[in-house]
Amino acid sequence: MTRDLHEQARELIACGELTDAQHTWLQAHLRNCDPCGAYAQAADQVVRSLHSVPLAADRSLVRATQLRVRARAEELQRRQERLWLVWMSCALVGLSAALTTVLLWRGFEWVGESVQVSNLVWQVGFAVFWITPALTAGVLLVARGTHFMESDSKPQG
Repeated sequence: MTRDLHEQARELIACGELTDAQHTWLQAHLRNCDPCGAYAQAADQVVRSLHSVPLAADRSLVRATQLRVRARAEELQRRQERLWLVWMSCALVGLSAALTTVLLWRGFEWVGESVQVSNLVWQVGFAVFWITPALTAGVLLVARGTHFMESDSKPQG
């Protein structure tokens, strides 16, 4: 189904931002079509008229807008600072984990050899000792996210 050429021209006139091909097609159509040419002139005149009307914002609106913009800028700055702290913390935790894991592994290996237990026993002991803090933190966070939120939302009497 093809659209009416005049309807397409009016849509392009109303659009304002055209590609080179659209602009070329529209100019050629306007040269050959008087009704569309009149429509384009009327639209141009309306736009010029609107540009000539001065608009001034109320002082309270300007003040409120400035306050909101400043508050948003401060919020974004605080957010960026927190993200920087999070990245630095992650880097330090990663470095610390890399160093302490090696030391902890060697310590468990030494204890395993000293007590003369099999490699599997001291390696399982290392794995349990190494993963326990993360599991504990995860359980606490899950409990805080479910149980504590339920107790906070209960009406107090």
